Amino acid sequence: MGLRETLDTLGLDQSELEAQEVAAECARPGCTRIADLTPRAQASVTGTVHSVAVLPAGQPPELRVELYDGTGIIDVVWLGRRAIEGIGPGTYLTLTGRVTLVDGRRTIFNPGYEMLPGHV
Repeated sequence: MGLRETLDTLGLDQSELEAQEVAAECARPGCTRIADLTPRAQASVTGTVHSVAVLPAGQPPELRVELYDGTGIIDVVWLGRRAIEGIGPGTYLTLTGRVTLVDGRRTIFNPGYEMLPGHV
């Protein structure tokens, strides 16, 4: 890290530094930052799984994931599934799908996905 970068990071708290690191690692060619996603647009995003939730057994199968890329969080929902092997907290993914808004939150339903080696 050069002098300029060191000086730029002095005023940042730990969470801001971690967000910058994740954002740098998630920046992939052809991918859009979560903060820059627009509703109704087809997009590819890369990030790390922040959390996973599964609906109770009495309800239709649905796997919900929050994906974080250092600039924001997007909700990801796979309908008809309770799990996808290999997807859990810390998994590094690239997702492709149409961005929608659900209760004011960016969401992608049933995206195509690619699990990436390692995690951020």
